[in-house]
Amino acid sequence: MLSKNQLKLINSLRLSKNRQEEGLFIAEGVKLVDELLSSDFAVEKIFATAGWISGSHIPKHRYLVDIVEISQQELEKISVLNTPNQVLAIARIPETHAAGDLSGEWVLALDQIRDPGNLGTIIRTADWFGIDRIVAASGSVDIWNPKVVQASMGSVFRMPFHYVDLQKFLNTHASQVPVYGTLLEGEDVTTVRFKTGGIVVIGNESHGISEEIIPLITGRITIPGALKGPKGRAESLNASIAAALICYEIRRQHPLG
Repeated sequence: MLSKNQLKLINSLRLSKNRQEEGLFIAEGVKLVDELLSSDFAVEKIFATAGWISGSHIPKHRYLVDIVEISQQELEKISVLNTPNQVLAIARIPETHAAGDLSGEWVLALDQIRDPGNLGTIIRTADWFGIDRIVAASGSVDIWNPKVVQASMGSVFRMPFHYVDLQKFLNTHASQVPVYGTLLEGEDVTTVRFKTGGIVVIGNESHGISEEIIPLITGRITIPGALKGPKGRAESLNASIAAALICYEIRRQHPLG
């Protein structure tokens, strides 16, 4: 049964301020909680319906996790999903450590990505293509926002992620690896000869890459669209789509393994 204090805590974790104060975030749904339980994240508590509890979802190393059985009606009170899905977990936000030597690594550097769905999709994309880590400029959406966690489909539990002063980060690492970024006057992504490691800057959904970041980009990339046509054609690509296309081309040239 769900207590009033538990209800209050879970609902408070929808806000970034409360997540940071408590050091906790929520993950919801069968697939996402299964991914969480398979990770090395510290799981504080699970709230689940009888159907989930009887479904043998708990791996052996998680047998001591605290599980609270709740009704479907109680799940609906704490759910952030349009259709609540059997289980919600509270987990501890892990400590993050600054990136060291980036030689040979691929890094996505996110410049003020504000949309939770975009960030979650970028994390999932980076995981799929074997990107080594993601850094995000301060002011980007909180990675532990429930919508980000949901959109990542579990990749958030595997992808190293850090918030940084992006200008300082690029200044520090530009001597180690090339810095790529999508700009209108750049080279066609299909003809760029990517190195064996580098930083790829993905700009804000509305404004692109910040003016102070542009001079730090050493490899300017364009993702060409269709020929110019009638009024009304899209002006730019979604940030997560742009990231996916660049990651695909990097891995086409440099397959893992």
